[in-house]
Amino acid sequence: MKRLLVLISFLPFISLAQSSDQLMTRANEKAKHKAYNEAIADFSKVISLNNNNIKAYQYRGNAYTNINDYTSAISDFTKVLSAEPNNAEVYSYRANAYSNLKDYASAINDFNKAIDLGLKTADMYHYRANSKINSGDYAAAVEDFSKAIAISPNNPELYEYRGVAKANLKDNRGAIEDYTRSLKLNPNNADVYYYRANSKGTIADYTGAIADYDKTISMNPANAEAIFYRGNIKTNLHQYKEAMQDYKHALTLKPNMANGFYYMAKAAGNAEDNKDAIQNFSKAIATDPTNAELYLYRGISENKRSDTSAALSDYGKAISLSPKFARAYQNRGDLRISIKDYRSAKADGDSAVMYDTDHDGYAYVTRAKAKTALQDTAGALADYNTAIQMNSKNTEAYTSRGEVKAELADYTGALADLDEAIDLYSGYSYAYPARAKVKSKMGDRKGAIADFKKQLEFDPKNKEAQLRLGKELVADHQYAEALLFFNRVITPATKNGKFYIARGEVMCDMGDYKGAIAQFNRASLVDTNMRSLTYANIANAEIRLKKYDAAESDLEKAITKDQNNDDAYFYRANLKMIRKNYIGAVYDYISVLLINPDNIKTYAYRGLAESFIADTQAMRVDFYQAIKLSPKEPANYILRARAKMNLKDYNGALNDFDIAISLNPNNEEAWYYRGLAKIEQSDKSASADLTKALALTSTDAVDAVKRYSK
Repeated sequence: MKRLLVLISFLPFISLAQSSDQLMTRANEKAKHKAYNEAIADFSKVISLNNNNIKAYQYRGNAYTNINDYTSAISDFTKVLSAEPNNAEVYSYRANAYSNLKDYASAINDFNKAIDLGLKTADMYHYRANSKINSGDYAAAVEDFSKAIAISPNNPELYEYRGVAKANLKDNRGAIEDYTRSLKLNPNNADVYYYRANSKGTIADYTGAIADYDKTISMNPANAEAIFYRGNIKTNLHQYKEAMQDYKHALTLKPNMANGFYYMAKAAGNAEDNKDAIQNFSKAIATDPTNAELYLYRGISENKRSDTSAALSDYGKAISLSPKFARAYQNRGDLRISIKDYRSAKADGDSAVMYDTDHDGYAYVTRAKAKTALQDTAGALADYNTAIQMNSKNTEAYTSRGEVKAELADYTGALADLDEAIDLYSGYSYAYPARAKVKSKMGDRKGAIADFKKQLEFDPKNKEAQLRLGKELVADHQYAEALLFFNRVITPATKNGKFYIARGEVMCDMGDYKGAIAQFNRASLVDTNMRSLTYANIANAEIRLKKYDAAESDLEKAITKDQNNDDAYFYRANLKMIRKNYIGAVYDYISVLLINPDNIKTYAYRGLAESFIADTQAMRVDFYQAIKLSPKEPANYILRARAKMNLKDYNGALNDFDIAISLNPNNEEAWYYRGLAKIEQSDKSASADLTKALALTSTDAVDAVKRYSK
């Protein structure tokens, strides 16, 4: 009887074990056939029978993963790991669950443990790399993909994803190499052609980009983004009609594509394109008269045709239909900036920021531009910073912030921003002239010339860029090259008088005063707005010819024609300096800066004039400002050195001449005046300096050498 009782006492446990095993088998069978919810129910029963059945937790965790219940899966995997802390596979399972919940830090931590415990497979490195990409650690992701590739060198996905990581590191050439390897292993992946096209577009390989977009579109005709971005590349190539076709096609496939109509209007780069765009928008408005977006984009096209009143009307209509339409406020603000209605533009910028839903930073860019015009540089910088925080690839924000920093003489910061704008999008032509101007102020003439040339590659008919390039060549003393350039761009059809003025200035610098005066007169004939500049520049030539009375007369005519001609006041100040009317010169230099604060060379000239009247405090301030705004301009140091000579500070003068020569060893003025300073110091090396100036074609040095040799 006692034995029987013992047997009976064990029967429930035997039955329990059999039931648990049967449930486990049944649950696994259900999971095998993807009946995950039923499997979970059975695994839960097993656990209710035996709370320490670790395998049941593991298998239930896997089932939870398969129904995307990652939180429950993590709970089960955590239970397993509390009992089996060295289970590498379960760490990998939990890592994937964390990754699906976008808890990438926890995912990476679990992948680390799985790998440290010996699970050093290509998949583990691949999955960990994915989490690192999603957490923004692209460099570490590249390392993991490289480890995975070392284990599995024929897996095309690994090259594809490593390429994506490299592209995010702005290593687009490296990304292209990886995409190419991926395509060799799997030439049928349309996505990789798309990624490679994007990287090629970023490095301005537009032909290659279009070829890859064509390929991905042929494989996936519904890829609206590929069609749209191909349109962007065609816009960069000035193939506006073809770009318009792509934009229209993309918008047919994906009507709500962000900024789609905006870019379509932008592609209308010439008048005929914008005319067609306006007609198309008008037809659309006729069928949908309450669609605010249509008025906005028609306004954009009208603005491109310089039809300001029509554009303002359409922007206003868009806002009346949709009072919280941030893009309409933004575009109206931009237009108001262009017509110098800065306070209204600022109000539009405030509204654009208030109602912004795109969060791409452009609303802040518009407001920042208005603030800049209203001289609120601190507020402008704050808005640009916000724009960049919202969208780290906002090239316009980097460019405009760089321009503000340049105005504040933070040239290092300005260059960093402009470099970033160009790195983000090498086809952003507006960033090149902005960077060129900064390089020019820093004395990097060669770099400035290269950037102006780059701008003209993208926009070869840009008159302002042509003028700036020519003037920069002159500033670099490349007179012959500048003359050839102007001869090339000026044709019998040229009606812009500024080009003749610029060519005349080059001839003047080359000593061809007769030819220069002919060009100045030609400017007035083709463009009556140039009359004041014509008189001023003829006067400058007359000053060089020492025809001072004629120059004075022409300068009075120039100023009478245009009271805001800063060049006329500058040349008149120079003439007064020659005639030793130093106080009069100072007042004219003041007029120059009141009219044009960007005429920064004037600070140094005014400083020299102030040295003659012993106003040393004002002189120091002016030279400080000149060098702050243009720290590598040799003329600033030459003029300061001459001022120091006036004050008998010959050692200080020699130091400044040394700096000027180090900045430009071929500046004849620096050698000439240093020679004169050395004569005052009885320095026998003065002769060598004057001889060097003579070799550099200094006309002043001719008489000086004769006098010194006696």
